[in-house]
Amino acid sequence: MASKNEITSDGGAPVKLKITLRTQSPSLTQEEFIHVGDEKSSEEAALRKEIEMYKGKHSALLEDIAKLEKKKEEAETLAQRFKLRAEKEEKKLLENEIVLCDDDQRFQDKINSIQDRNQQLKTEEQNLKENILHLERETDKLEAVCSSGVERKMFFKGKLSDKIPRCGMSVKHNIRYPVKGGTALVVFEEPSVAARVIQKKHHKVAIEDCHINVRAEPVNLTVLDELSMDMNRSPRKILVSNLPTSISQEALLDKLELFFGKAKNGGGEVDDREFLADSRSAILTFVNEGVAPKLVEKRKFDVPFGEQTHQVCVSPSLDGNITNYVMKNLLCNRTVLITGIPDIKDEETLNDLLHIHFISSANDGGEVEEFLYCPERKTKVAIFEDDEDNVSRKE
Repeated sequence: MASKNEITSDGGAPVKLKITLRTQSPSLTQEEFIHVGDEKSSEEAALRKEIEMYKGKHSALLEDIAKLEKKKEEAETLAQRFKLRAEKEEKKLLENEIVLCDDDQRFQDKINSIQDRNQQLKTEEQNLKENILHLERETDKLEAVCSSGVERKMFFKGKLSDKIPRCGMSVKHNIRYPVKGGTALVVFEEPSVAARVIQKKHHKVAIEDCHINVRAEPVNLTVLDELSMDMNRSPRKILVSNLPTSISQEALLDKLELFFGKAKNGGGEVDDREFLADSRSAILTFVNEGVAPKLVEKRKFDVPFGEQTHQVCVSPSLDGNITNYVMKNLLCNRTVLITGIPDIKDEETLNDLLHIHFISSANDGGEVEEFLYCPERKTKVAIFEDDEDNVSRKE
């Protein structure tokens, strides 16, 4: 007779055991019986051991899973951190790339600007070289010309200057200024006095028992500020200087034309003649261009003037053309124009009373260097020159 029973193990899982019971047969001996209880115990022990083994493996797997989960979380956190860092670095690299592009463009613009400036400087250098060559040619032309253009004696008067002029030509102004009737010109020694008188404007001048009202105004002149000229040696003209002083102008010109008109004296046919009274010299113009250079090269000539012979000097004559000039308004810093003077006294009396008024410091005046009064219905001309004394005081 056989039956099936279920035995629950300590692990909780039911284990099915198959137990076979057999009745004793008269033909079987006692040794042929099977010990069922011993077989059951060994199988159960093996199962429990195997169960314990799997339980250990299961626990180990759970621990490994927990560790892996933790490592996974750490790896994800680290990956997130590296991702943020990579994004920041990428953003920074992009910004640096933009800045580098801007710097590159700026440096390229600077390079282009420097190249343009370099080209401009090369052009200016070339122009300067051409100007230097032109000036050297002009200097060579003028080397043969004496500094004054005429023969004259020079000597040192004791004047000194610390300044070197910008050019070799100096021009002194000589301006004629019309003084109308009923006005006066007052030249003070100090510019500050003139400025004070002009600033006051209206002045009351005592004339014996009464007074007159006059007006002080500044004097403005239009003067030459800059002059540009093209000067060349004339191929047909000579300048004859060191002429005798005892002979009239016409007689001098006749003698010079007669002497330099002869081929034996190195001259030729004279086309024109001109006398320069300020330097007492003469300019002769020849018909042919080859005459003047030969005479300039010889330089000294003994010319007969009546019974006596006088040595004259021949130098090149310069032809000048004004290419540009600039005029400017100049304020006379020491001269004051007084207007509105009525003709109530004679000229001498009014001159003295006005002079006395503007000398007095009580009337805001000061030391007067020059005084010119022009009565009504008359006109005078005042000549204005460069104030060299005032310039020397300033230096």
